[in-house]
Amino acid sequence: MYQLMKVKADLRRASQQVTTKLAQRDLLAEQMEDAERRKSRAEAQLAQFDLVQILLQATSDFARRQAKRRIEEIVTSALSVVFGKDYSFKVEISVKANQPVAEYFLESEGVVTQLKPPDYDRGGGVADVVSLALKLAVAELSGVRGPLFLDEVGKHVSQEFAPNVAYFLKEYSEKFKRQIILITHNQHLAEIGDISLGVTQIRGTSKVSVI
Repeated sequence: MYQLMKVKADLRRASQQVTTKLAQRDLLAEQMEDAERRKSRAEAQLAQFDLVQILLQATSDFARRQAKRRIEEIVTSALSVVFGKDYSFKVEISVKANQPVAEYFLESEGVVTQLKPPDYDRGGGVADVVSLALKLAVAELSGVRGPLFLDEVGKHVSQEFAPNVAYFLKEYSEKFKRQIILITHNQHLAEIGDISLGVTQIRGTSKVSVI
């Protein structure tokens, strides 16, 4: 009898250990997925800052100053529209190894912070909005023509500010007479389009409907 009880107790302990190990495995898997998502976001945002560097390096000193001012205006406008605060975005250009190098600064409520991409320490998706605005600014200044294709912009902006991102894109599209084709899961962004299409998948078949 004692032997049987001991075996049962051992089985319970072994089962609990297995359950604990499985939970630890699942937690590690979630942490790895989160790290991969953060890496992907970092690479995407870093690419926007790199585009600005390339643009500045490829222009003359006069054009560089003009581009700097226009980039500051567009990003400052985007941040102010989305977050409704007194934001000021600044680009400081220095020369290193005979090449112009840009550094980015954000001033809000009297506090100046240097943005070093990717910057995820600022809440509410500030880095997302800066990245979006830089993309629009580079497209305008580099002379890109035709529609802009944007994928999941502002997806890390908190819900309270999501309608403002939609409003900013609408204003930009109308001001610069540029068509924007946007892929998004955000309802606020989907609703601003002149034409909005919803795509759902049912048993492996995609269905398209007008929203």
